[in-house]
Amino acid sequence: MTVGEDVLIVGAGPTGLVLAIELARRGVVPRVIDAGAADHRESRAVSIVARTLEVLDDLGLAEDALERGIPLHALNFYQGTTTLAEMDVTAVDSPFPYDLCIPQWQTVSLLRERVEELGVSIEWGTRLLDHEAGEHRVTVDLQHADGRRERCATRWLIGADGAHSTVRETAGIGRQRADLQRAFILGDVAADWPLTRDRFHVYFARSGLVAVFPMAGGYWRILANTAGTANTAGTTTAGTTSTGGTAGSPPAAPGLDDFSALVADRTPLDSRLRDLQWSSSFVARESLAERLRDGRVLLVGDAAHNHSPVGGQGMNTGMQDAYNLGWKLALVVTGDAAETLLDSYHAERRPVARAVVDATSTTTKVVTGGTLVARRARRHALRLLGRLNPVQQRLSNAFGEHLVHYRDSPLVFQRWTESPARAWNDLADAGPQPGDVMRDVHLERRDGPVALRHLLRGPGHHLLLFAADTTDPATLAAWRSAACAAMAGHGEAHLITRGHLPPGLAGGVAADPRSQAHNRYGVRRPSLYLIRPDKYVGYRGDSADLAAVDDYFLALTAPHAVRTV
Repeated sequence: MTVGEDVLIVGAGPTGLVLAIELARRGVVPRVIDAGAADHRESRAVSIVARTLEVLDDLGLAEDALERGIPLHALNFYQGTTTLAEMDVTAVDSPFPYDLCIPQWQTVSLLRERVEELGVSIEWGTRLLDHEAGEHRVTVDLQHADGRRERCATRWLIGADGAHSTVRETAGIGRQRADLQRAFILGDVAADWPLTRDRFHVYFARSGLVAVFPMAGGYWRILANTAGTANTAGTTTAGTTSTGGTAGSPPAAPGLDDFSALVADRTPLDSRLRDLQWSSSFVARESLAERLRDGRVLLVGDAAHNHSPVGGQGMNTGMQDAYNLGWKLALVVTGDAAETLLDSYHAERRPVARAVVDATSTTTKVVTGGTLVARRARRHALRLLGRLNPVQQRLSNAFGEHLVHYRDSPLVFQRWTESPARAWNDLADAGPQPGDVMRDVHLERRDGPVALRHLLRGPGHHLLLFAADTTDPATLAAWRSAACAAMAGHGEAHLITRGHLPPGLAGGVAADPRSQAHNRYGVRRPSLYLIRPDKYVGYRGDSADLAAVDDYFLALTAPHAVRTV
């Protein structure tokens, strides 16, 4: 296979890099271009949420990310010196129950190291000028850093090139757009503040908000809204005075004086700031592409959806777009699935993008509302939030993106004949539904304890066959053999026994001695869970009948077997 012949990714930010990794580790090495420079340090995104950390864990990068970032366990809200609420962000059903504060350029650095290990080269200073999509190929016109023009063809063109996507524009894909009329400045500074560095801190005042986030090296990221809207936006690496901008709008490149003035006006913190590392200003706008797939052109990340940074969902949502698309596109490119499988990408991810745009729009308006009524309502809501644990738990899962599901997807189903509620004891629940993210548990193997998520690492599907009370070695061996046969060419099969490991069975078997896994998955009798490569439940059934597994893979391989939405 010629490198880049099948897939051209335009954009080497976090989203494009995750997609490149997902393709390359499945044997499809894409061509990746980016109009920017290799040393560009874009740093607007500041946190990685729980679900995205799970994605990085599957890619083998979570440990490195944790070494470079700061885990955050709470979100504190203040008005002056009064604490309005403290929201626990650790109440999320994840092996990574926190947000990780890490500059975007550090995240990009980790991902670039991995794509290079997988044999992917990034062509910096190379931009897409135009493209023409045909029935079987996409012809693209490129311009390299030295001005040289190139015309070439690819089977699939991916737009990961941001909010001003050339791929989207040249494809003629329309989008819904709105200006939130909220302008912000942000930057990284040094300051001597007596703040706990394991949480976000948000200060509200009559004139607006100031949010501060701990950064590595003792720095703080400041995000603050300004009056009016910006006419220009830019970035600087250091400075002490404002440049650009007009009355009522933020400067194009905010300086220390700009941040100091807002800190002094809206917080009780020391406004003597120093050592500005990076700054930018922007207007919060939102957009949503009408479709994420147009024939052989697909959009991911900000090219598909763009919204306010409040809530920290943008980069995370884009990386999860890529995680959803990568395994599907690889199956199509290698001929192991029909092209109609890619319709499920739009069906699954556009509703997620719609929900994120709506939620961040509402949140931005609420937290920046300056009228007396808005301020009183916000203060009352935050005080209630600080006292209601169930609400905090739901918000924690929402911020961690663990409420994202694909239950309405054309690609998930179940054959659950009896009520799955209450498995072995009162701690049990109904288990994840088809379209829900998998749940991590700890199991025992002959070589020691293991987390289920680590058993499921790798690029394929994984079949979990829960044995429940079945202990007969011959029956278990037969189930294990049949499960391996059903998964041949698709992934791995894992037999999970309730109790101790049965004698005579070798690899692919794990024990659940305390019934933790059976309880977490709502299993009362022998049952199947088929976990997709993106770690969502594709199928579940309350029997050991493997015919439904065959039906699932038929839906991947047969043309038009996957209905579109």
